[in-house]
Amino acid sequence: MMKKTIILALWAFLAFSGASFCAEDNNDEIRFDFEYGTEGWEIPDWAFDLSKIEVYKGVSAETSTEEASVGNASLKMICDYPGDEWTAAIVEKAQDMDLREYNTISADIFIPRSAPRLLEGRLILTVGDGWLFTQMRESVPLKPGKWTTVEAKLENKLEIDPDTGEPKQSAWRGRKQKRLCYHIDKVKKVAVRVEYNAAPPSRTGSRYKGPVYIDNVVIKK
Repeated sequence: MMKKTIILALWAFLAFSGASFCAEDNNDEIRFDFEYGTEGWEIPDWAFDLSKIEVYKGVSAETSTEEASVGNASLKMICDYPGDEWTAAIVEKAQDMDLREYNTISADIFIPRSAPRLLEGRLILTVGDGWLFTQMRESVPLKPGKWTTVEAKLENKLEIDPDTGEPKQSAWRGRKQKRLCYHIDKVKKVAVRVEYNAAPPSRTGSRYKGPVYIDNVVIKK
């Protein structure tokens, strides 16, 4: 009985502290797989602000065993996209990280077969002392009924084009930020955004109120 009680207590501890456990388990990567809970990932409060709700359509986020790209669980986000304008839903993890030694960041995203084909995934970093918002330059189309891996190379140093002598275009962009490499040692947040890429009047779709699943968020050396 005592042994069973200890095991249950340990499982409960991991459920509430899974984020730090996963982040420190492997020196070669930082991984969030949602096997022991949300691991601190959530829809940010600002996405529910009255000035933002016209664009951000995430309703709730919780762990689920309905779909998983690795293990048995994933993060399930309920969204309510109108379909006739560009909207998005976002989940993020607030954690100070120095990513100078890391090379890539990726996340697996699943959308049901009933989801529209206009959904796309994008990774976002909040960086630096000014909490600068920087996002992948290009979003990745998601395939209904399948897992899609959204991946980007981290810019941990300034790369120069040998032909022009000019800095290469970064895979990341942001309206207020300098290049990501100048802030890569002060990452404040990691986020996954699922966008309904409607562009009226030529590109619109039906309303979608339902889940998207996020799993296996990995930052690798």
